[in-house]
Amino acid sequence: MPPASDDAVSSTRARATEAPLLAVRGISKRYGRVCALDRVDLDFHGGEVHAIIGENGAGKTTLMRILAGEETADSGDVLLEGQAVALRSPNDARRLGIAMVHQHFALADSMTVVENLALTLTQPGEWRLSRKAIAERVEHWAQATGLQLPPLASPVGELSVGARQRLEILRALIRASRVLILDEPTAVLTPQETEQLFALVRRLRSDGRVVLFISHKLAEVRDLADRVTVLRQGRVVAHAKAPLTDLHELAEAMVGEPQVEWSKPPAQVGEECLRLDGVSTDADAFGTPLRSVSFTVRAGEVFGIAGVDGNGQQELFEVLAGVRPPKSGTLWIRGKSVSPRSPAELLDAGVGLVPPDRRREGLVLEMSVLENFLLHRGTLRRFTRSWGILDWLQARSYARTLVEHYSVRVPDLDSAAATLSGGNQQRLILARELEARPQILVAAHPTRGLDFAATQFVYRTLAGAAQNGAAVVLISTDLEDILTLSDRVAVLYRGQLSPTLIPPIDPLRLGALMSGLEQGTAI
Repeated sequence: MPPASDDAVSSTRARATEAPLLAVRGISKRYGRVCALDRVDLDFHGGEVHAIIGENGAGKTTLMRILAGEETADSGDVLLEGQAVALRSPNDARRLGIAMVHQHFALADSMTVVENLALTLTQPGEWRLSRKAIAERVEHWAQATGLQLPPLASPVGELSVGARQRLEILRALIRASRVLILDEPTAVLTPQETEQLFALVRRLRSDGRVVLFISHKLAEVRDLADRVTVLRQGRVVAHAKAPLTDLHELAEAMVGEPQVEWSKPPAQVGEECLRLDGVSTDADAFGTPLRSVSFTVRAGEVFGIAGVDGNGQQELFEVLAGVRPPKSGTLWIRGKSVSPRSPAELLDAGVGLVPPDRRREGLVLEMSVLENFLLHRGTLRRFTRSWGILDWLQARSYARTLVEHYSVRVPDLDSAAATLSGGNQQRLILARELEARPQILVAAHPTRGLDFAATQFVYRTLAGAAQNGAAVVLISTDLEDILTLSDRVAVLYRGQLSPTLIPPIDPLRLGALMSGLEQGTAI
């Protein structure tokens, strides 16, 4: 891949404007001793989709937050149509026609579609606006952008993820007359919803907007982007332009060394380790209750559970973690019926856990790396001596071994876990859980928000656990995770599990099952 240069990005397949609509010159940003951005110069042209890629911690999101007015640069300038502009707040950015759609939605689920949009459509000085007037404005914007919206009276909490994504984008487009920033926009979408999103982005490109696209999925970057910029350690290290023919070059540019895409070896399946028989959970104000969920997982295999977020994944993980007792049904571990009253009982039974939210559920961010390595019941027992005294010398030696074996990049063992990148936080969790030698490993959304290299590491690690005899339950909304790792697959939709599918599986069929358009057929 060529180094960063103007010649490398001279023309694209889109009809981009010759002069940049948006540009950054010498943008730098530091957080304490960490340099997030180092004198970044970039041009963004109208009528283009410009992808920004890089490892976790490369500076992508920091740069986008500066453009959206959510962060301020320490030095450098942002230029709009050749003029320096001050972006001190998101309101400054919106007034200039710049808006950002974050990976996690910012919608009020208890409000209707039209009520959510009213928060954006109301103009300064308007204290009262009729529903009819709001509806007319919504219809105008929907027609102007080509977005298909659900009925305006629909509660947002009842919409599909794809419909909520379109609603977020419409909210942004009302203010983003010039620049739309999309941060990991496909993370929770089905293949069909992803195609609908891409069709919308191409229409926006045709209208002359700048679309900035952040994604860790290089295949999506190849399919959508006109230009690509690679950031590494806060610096621009490479540019590429469409057509992108070698994704391995992009991956190499991201991490600074050759990357080999991994493929899973065939499973050597052993005895049954885990079985759920007709497990249901109580309904609550949030989430989706499980409804008579049944499946088995054997030693040596990865059982993938796909689905759009919010269809019972959290409830299933909590059952398998011992946090949520089933209302009915039975949980079996190695042929024995268990009724866990706490996570400790399942940990003692040989269950390892990789939680869906590593920052809230997998780590204590204020504690040190060393202390987080010790946050496992079995590990604490191993290093606790008489009178409850912890052998810190041996524990520190153990943690150093894990850091080296799992390639966890840390300043030192006494650094807070909050200072680690997302990929290194996930490596820490995997190291802690796998070193306890679990017979059953439950991993929920293990690659969410991770870059290419970190994702490949997670794949190899989970497959290695299965090869070493563990029964692995993989719960993920990412079809690439499911299709890459799973020996068998089922789809969770509205709390019910589909019949089991055996790879190879058509991604479009999985998407249909995830959307509830197909009931599935046992294989």
